[in-house]
Amino acid sequence: MLVLLVAAVLSFASGVAAQSPEADREWALFNQILIIGIVVGVVVFGLMFYAIIRYREAPRKEGSS
Repeated sequence: MLVLLVAAVLSFASGVAAQSPEADREWALFNQILIIGIVVGVVVFGLMFYAIIRYREAPRKEGSS
């Protein structure tokens, strides 16, 4: 959901920011790299939180050592 919001904001801003064909291509490349980075970050953090929750240590009883 957040990725779609960021993509919508960037697509709106791309029309405002471009001054030349070269700048337009660079802005499009920046947007692609940014979206790929966001997707990779979401996947990494999701897997990290999954691993933290899945493989956490079970609580020990007070009487055992």
